Amino acid sequence: MLLSPQTRSGISAGFLHQIRVHGGQYTLDLAELPSCRTSRSPALTRHLKFRTPDIENVVLDRSQSLVVSSHVLSLQNGVGVVLYFRDLWTFEKHPKAFGGTYDFNVGPVPISSISMAIAGHKMSISFEFVGGKIMHLVLNWRTFQAGWLEDSDIQFINENRLLVVRRSRGIPYLSLYNISDIGAVVIERDYELPEAWVRSTIGFSPNTSPLVDQLSQSEAMFYPDPSKRIIVVVVKTPSPNGGPSARNWLIVNESFFRPTSRKDRLRVSWQEWSQACLIRDAHSAIRGPYVNGSRIVFAENAPRSSSRAPAASRLNVIEFAPFPDSSCNQTRAWSMIGPRCVLVPNECSRDVPPKTVDGRQIEDVRLTEDNIVLFLDNHDDSKPVNILTFGVPLSSGRPHPHHDGRIRH
Repeated sequence: MLLSPQTRSGISAGFLHQIRVHGGQYTLDLAELPSCRTSRSPALTRHLKFRTPDIENVVLDRSQSLVVSSHVLSLQNGVGVVLYFRDLWTFEKHPKAFGGTYDFNVGPVPISSISMAIAGHKMSISFEFVGGKIMHLVLNWRTFQAGWLEDSDIQFINENRLLVVRRSRGIPYLSLYNISDIGAVVIERDYELPEAWVRSTIGFSPNTSPLVDQLSQSEAMFYPDPSKRIIVVVVKTPSPNGGPSARNWLIVNESFFRPTSRKDRLRVSWQEWSQACLIRDAHSAIRGPYVNGSRIVFAENAPRSSSRAPAASRLNVIEFAPFPDSSCNQTRAWSMIGPRCVLVPNECSRDVPPKTVDGRQIEDVRLTEDNIVLFLDNHDDSKPVNILTFGVPLSSGRPHPHHDGRIRH
């Protein structure tokens, strides 16, 4: 598949989405990714096209048939954002949304990037502004109750809880927030991070597997068992001598983060909870990490020997099996494995054949339960996307009734 370099694209809820602009008219293209475990061959995938108002970002939730898109606009008193809540199959207003649109002002500073996530009735819209300031709007899209957070990064644990990277008196923490009532957010627990990371940039690598079990089968390449999801925290620490930043991945079971009724257990020291963690060292040439369920994928591009030489790329997978055996392979990159950590890494890697990537380097990677999607670097005004699907089709079937190729608006 070839994309135009001007096309905004991404992966969400098992769909490749593309935002196209032609003659001033915006179109949202949704292409369902194939799945062998559900007998969804490429010929049976659904392809939808919708005319839409001006938009720049999209997020989907297949379980709720929800599409949320966003558009940034200039106002007399600053920068504004409008959100659109649509039904996935008809692109009409979503029947359970409080309204078809939600608009708000974010202040006078221009926005450099936006990301969105959905968890049940709640969603987050994260903004990075020019100059580096970060803010997050947490919104109940069924009631439009909303509130702002100014923490470094956030990730949903479930509909009513967020894990947050924050700082208190300069010390970094992971904190568990209760957002049952967005108007009265409660910090339920703090987990200290190492003092060595005081000057570090700290954020989450989003876990793209579903937060709830959607009756997926265990044959999935990246089985989204909610009880086995992992949290991956990416840490970049500047070098004291001006060299490359040190990079670390902090990995822990998502189920480790729980509220407590004991007041003496509200703050957990790093010395204590690090015993349940792993830390892996990474280098600056790595693309990733990308997380789905209990697995991590990252890519490595080797330097070209010449301008005409094909790119050499390598895909790496780290799996945290629930029942590891003695055959688990581990590299020397693990700088810490906590004595009480239940996660046992099993690593494998594979060279990507040059013809698979058309001799190009891997620019970005996205994961679903069945696919690894490779976004390749830009050549000749085209941006290839290579979709790798795992497994053997179980049976054949008829085309889905939504697969009609028409443009709706």
